[in-house]
This record gives sequence, structure tokens and C-alpha cells, in this order.
Amino acid sequence: MATITRITVFAKTTRLAPCPPRTMATSTIPNKLDWSPEKYLRFEAPRGRPINDLISFLSRSGVSQPHRIIDLGCGPGNSTIALKKQWPGAQITGVELSPAMVASARQNNSAKGIDYHAGNVKDYIAPPDSDLIFSNAVFHWLHSHERIPMILQHVQRLKPGGVLAFQVPDNFGEPSHRLMRDIAYHSPGPWAKYFMGKDKKPELDPIESVGTWYDSLKPHCESVEIWHTTYHHILEGHEAIFKWFETTGLKPYLDLLEEDKATKKSFVEQYLRGLEKEYPTLADGKVVLHFPRLFVVGFRGEA
Repeated sequence: MATITRITVFAKTTRLAPCPPRTMATSTIPNKLDWSPEKYLRFEAPRGRPINDLISFLSRSGVSQPHRIIDLGCGPGNSTIALKKQWPGAQITGVELSPAMVASARQNNSAKGIDYHAGNVKDYIAPPDSDLIFSNAVFHWLHSHERIPMILQHVQRLKPGGVLAFQVPDNFGEPSHRLMRDIAYHSPGPWAKYFMGKDKKPELDPIESVGTWYDSLKPHCESVEIWHTTYHHILEGHEAIFKWFETTGLKPYLDLLEEDKATKKSFVEQYLRGLEKEYPTLADGKVVLHFPRLFVVGFRGEA
């Protein structure tokens, strides 16, 4: 099940001014501990739905034969595989920060015309002949002050007529994420000392409004598509919700507690109790995880 709201905007293409310098220190992307491809892929099918939805939209919108595709934040390669299935003749480069994810992607997908590059999506410079820059669930890891400037730099690197397409989770206000912040900062417990006074907070910044995306992309794209989809994932129970976010939004919190196993365990137990209150159990014992995502596609003009 999914609830979809779509807004279409059109804009004139102009040259893009360079954005201010960026540093890794401003990113929320977890890098203290590496990612687990195995845990991430426990929910491969539901995680793959927005990937396939975005690819399907691109195909219906006339993106028929891209020669070179860049998959920014490709993870274990599931998005790269989906792109290759849709456009088998394309040369695709997957870019990923996590060494474990890159290793998994290379192991699981050795198809001709695909290569993987270990690197930061903020620093990666796409080849000048890139037809499509694609990104699935990556840009939300950046703080708001650097997110749009970095995305606009990627727009500039597209060839004339190229396309930038991405989706990001938009769940800052969802119970799953509100609980993380409430427990870390407002619930008494041994974990409090690990979260107070930190320069680098574990929570992610809210995703910008549709109007902000419109105003930001309008000067640089011939046309822009923006839509919002809420997926309703039926999961086995509250433990499954925890396992879903254990490798994504909850990971920066857990990384800060990694050296104190007992406190980490207490934090997780508190989080599970909160999930039980926020997500009612269905008749068969399962639960519904409501998961909103924002999709943005920018089409550069030919000139």
C-alpha cells in the first residue's frame, strides 16, 4: 500500500555557481563502525520498492537509453542491479562510502558494464558524459546546510539533457524517529551521558519542504518532478521495526553506545517499549510501519 502526492514544476535552465567548500565533519553519515550488508538486506524487498518505483517513473518519462549511469550511495548493489535490469546496455558506476557494502556489491554483482567505486558521494565527481545520476536513500544523511548545495553540484555535472533522480526517507516526524530523539535526550537512563554535549548529533536533519526543493532546483533544470509516497510495510512485529532501523536511522545512536554493551541493551529495550505503544498490533500479531519518502527528479535542458 502507498499514498502518493505528486507536484510537477517546470523551470528554465541556467548555469550553476559553485557551492561553498564541504567537509566530512559536517556529515551525519555513520563512519565509526561499518555497515552490515546482511542486516540491511533482511528487508531487501520492501527497501527495493522505492528503487523500482523511481526507475519505473524514469522509464515512463522518456529516459530510454542512458549510456552512463552513476548510482550514488549504491549500498550492497541492490539499486545498481535494478538499474542494470532496466537499462542493460548502460555503463553503471556504483559509489559507496562503506567498505563492507562495496565488498558485498562486488561479490553479488559482477555483471558486465558495472563497476563500484569506494568513496564519499559528496566528493565524487561524475564523468562529464553522465546521462543519469541516481540515488536511493542517501542524501538524508547530510545536514540541511550542505544537502542542497551538494545536490546542485551533481546537477551541474550532468551532460546536457541529463537527469538527476533521487529519493530520501522523510520520516523525521514519524514515531520511529521521534522515539530515538526522545529516549536519547529526554528519558532518564545510563545512555544520557553519551548523547549530551556532543558536537556531532546522531539525529538527522528534517528533509526540506517541497517549496524549498522547487526554489532550489528551479534555476537549474528545464523541468522537475517532485512527489511524496508513504509506504505501509506490514512487518512481523515491533522487533522487526527495530531491526529495520538498526541499520539506518537508529545506527548513529547505537554506534555511540557500542563500547557500553549494557547501556546499549537498555537503550534498545526502551526503544522497543516505545514502539509497542506507538505501533498497534494487528489481528494476526503483525504491525504496520508507515514510511514516507520524498522523490525528486530534475531534467536538465539540452542547451
